[in-house]
Amino acid sequence: MEQMPFPRHLDAPQRIFFFTIDQIAVFSTLFIFGVMLGRPFLLSMVGIVLAMLITRYRDSRPDGHALHIGWWFGILPLKGRATINPFDREILPL
Repeated sequence: MEQMPFPRHLDAPQRIFFFTIDQIAVFSTLFIFGVMLGRPFLLSMVGIVLAMLITRYRDSRPDGHALHIGWWFGILPLKGRATINPFDREILPL
C-alpha cells in the first residue's frame, strides 16, 4: 500500500480518501451518465481509465497548465489589467 503524505501547503490538491477532486469528478460524471443510459458498469470502467489518463497527463505538466489551456481556448477568462484577450493570437507593438 502506497503511503500518502500529509499536505503541508494550502495549495495542495484537495483529496477525498485517496482520490483528488478531478479524479472523482471524471468518474462520477461518467457513472451518472452510465446510470442514465443503463450501462453503469461500462461507463464506470471508462471513467476509471479516463481518470488515470488525466492524472498521468496532469502529473507530467507544470502547475497551472490546465488553467492556461482554459484561458487559451477562451473557456476560463482571467481577470486583471495585464491579461490580454485569449483570441488575440498576434500582438503587435503600438
